[in-house]
Amino acid sequence: MIREAQKESLESQKKSSKHRKKPFDAYSTLKAGRRYSLILDQEGKLQRATIEIDPANVFHASWEEGKLRCWKEEVVLDYRIESLTFILQGSLEETLRRLGEGLELASQLINVFRFDINFRSDVVKGDVCRVLFERRFADDRPSGYGRVLAAVYEGKKVGRKTALFFKDRYYDYQGIELKKDFLRSPLSGALRVTSKFGQRLHPIYQEVRRHDGVDYGAPMGTPVLAIANGVVVFAGWKGGYGNLVCIRHDRGTESRYGHLQRMFVKTGSRVKQGERIGLVGMTGDATGPHLHFEYVQNGKPADPQRQKLVQKPPSVPEPLKTRFLEVKEERIARLEKPTVGVKMAAER
Repeated sequence: MIREAQKESLESQKKSSKHRKKPFDAYSTLKAGRRYSLILDQEGKLQRATIEIDPANVFHASWEEGKLRCWKEEVVLDYRIESLTFILQGSLEETLRRLGEGLELASQLINVFRFDINFRSDVVKGDVCRVLFERRFADDRPSGYGRVLAAVYEGKKVGRKTALFFKDRYYDYQGIELKKDFLRSPLSGALRVTSKFGQRLHPIYQEVRRHDGVDYGAPMGTPVLAIANGVVVFAGWKGGYGNLVCIRHDRGTESRYGHLQRMFVKTGSRVKQGERIGLVGMTGDATGPHLHFEYVQNGKPADPQRQKLVQKPPSVPEPLKTRFLEVKEERIARLEKPTVGVKMAAER
């Protein structure tokens, strides 16, 4: 089973390698902590340069016979399957950081459970998470993560949620695909609600007005995602909304995204669920950077936080159910083995 998972991982990496973005170019801003070296001759002229973006991406440049030669170091990548059980002592990101894990793993878990768990409002101290994942190594040095193969979240608010990776998709314990018709939110990661749906005191006009959406506070330039497939019916300036994008979906639903700093779609564009349609801004009537998000059902505004997401019908195809059960049993068994020391993030 482990060899099969590793084989699937390698095949997945090969398929995606053609579409990967370049790790950096002349306009990139390199993060602090990246290692580099320069070798100069006696006159101070560059002879050789090396920069390590991460253990899997090491680049060299050198002067050879009057010409500059550049190349990427060949690094042997390996994927090892590991499991981790931890008790949340704060946000998911904070907890994993205290355990010495990267934010990439937290982002993957947020993405896997994005249809069922709001990691800002649903997380409670003491919730337990178990995750089976691939850790990537480059020449035997840790270099990030591969896929999350299985995860179980046991929360006081959300109950038990299970995610199993099978044939490029995630399924719950019953073999029903986790993906829903609508994303839980138009922003990736944890959410910070700054103004709820309903009557409120307008922060600018200082009078009670109806608020037909939810405001999510987020840094300027945060990507805004389409919550479902649809057609853009409006993209432009709309008074107090500032830059506004409206998308019409199936079943008489529409989503609206206001105060955008930038818009990446035009009226008439077809968009896919999760597609980046704009950036968080503070255009129009806004006192700070945030996203004004509306969910409209049959022409009437509805509270986005109270909507039940429609489950898509697909489950594991009948011919693959036996194989899915085998994978599920093996991975769940690995996650639920008695743990000698359950990891708990230390309090600051």
